[in-house]
Amino acid sequence: MTEKSTKARCIIQRMGKAYGVNYDDKTYKNIKAFLESHKECTVGGTLFDYSVLGHHKLDEVIPNIYRCFIKEDIIDYDMVTTFVTQIISDDRCSKILLESLEELKEFSIIQKGKKEKLGLLYYQILHSLFFSEEFSSNTDIYTELDISSAMYSYRKEEAIMLFGINFFANCLPFWKNREDDIRLIQEEEGRFDLNTSNSAVS
Repeated sequence: MTEKSTKARCIIQRMGKAYGVNYDDKTYKNIKAFLESHKECTVGGTLFDYSVLGHHKLDEVIPNIYRCFIKEDIIDYDMVTTFVTQIISDDRCSKILLESLEELKEFSIIQKGKKEKLGLLYYQILHSLFFSEEFSSNTDIYTELDISSAMYSYRKEEAIMLFGINFFANCLPFWKNREDDIRLIQEEEGRFDLNTSNSAVS
């Protein structure tokens, strides 16, 4: 991660804390791996019919999202792929995914007394990287957006973290057995240090 301290990063960190999501290198890499796998599975003219894998209800998918956030290590390729295929097979979950991307456009901060709308930049970065039919490099994107490579790096990081938090938050209302699932996942992952009683996931 860039470790660049910005006002936007501080706000996103606070948002993540409300949902038990840490703003750290591991979480960033897990969300990024998910987005990369999603593009691999959905963009580029793939002929695979994911419906043959069966239909997964949204409340079956959400626990895996939470597990990705609280795991102390980076999730492996097989888990990422399983997670993505579960989402693709659920129309409602796929819709929430795209809505979470659109929500990025609304993000803004007050900087030196003026409103700075960073959300559109976040959207443009993630859309170009993970949702466009084209396969653009980082250099292609920051050149097209006319920003420096350094700014691109930390804004991309912020965008990925904010997207992950938005997606999880938007899925939460559909998590039926939330308290029991959270308790079980924390035990399975050995995260006895976590206390969600005061967070938005409880």
